[in-house]
Amino acid sequence: MAIAAAAGIPGLVAGGDFEAALDLSGGRIEFPGLPGMLGWCFGALVGDRLVGVVYACTPVDFVLSHRGEQRAWLARSVVEIEIVAVEEGFRGSGAGTALLRHVERFLGERGVEVFVAKVDASDMPVMRWYRHRGYRVADAGESCLLVTASGATSIDAGPAHARRWRLAIKAPGKAVVRGLRGLRLEPISPA
Repeated sequence: MAIAAAAGIPGLVAGGDFEAALDLSGGRIEFPGLPGMLGWCFGALVGDRLVGVVYACTPVDFVLSHRGEQRAWLARSVVEIEIVAVEEGFRGSGAGTALLRHVERFLGERGVEVFVAKVDASDMPVMRWYRHRGYRVADAGESCLLVTASGATSIDAGPAHARRWRLAIKAPGKAVVRGLRGLRLEPISPA
């Protein structure tokens, strides 16, 4: 919990509701009143020592802005990487990369098709870190088109006028390409 607290999670205190939910669920958190929307917490251990955490969840506000089958597809298929935190002495050791790969594999096996993260536009090392792990970082204010069986929608990093956040997106099995109107996902053609 100290690693997550150091990452600045608002309201996180030892022994609090968040920690209790993690202890009871083994890292899977159900959001009351939001069926199908979940959060997951993963940890990286070196021996018995927790050296890193990732918290990923359904992008609730984005999903709730849709209806019907499109909402259901988005809830099960899109996950936002909210927090990646690695203890300072273990940064650069590969712990964060291994943890992110585990998250992508674990959630991918459960139907997640699109991983997104909102990155501070002024934090070049974090944007570079995501790029080196296969994420495409959108330009400021740029969104990514997602096509569902119920139609197309776009996900972004927040209001375009704010320009503080940029979207990092990865869709295993698909290419994230830049077009005239922003990013979009396309099937990868066989070589």
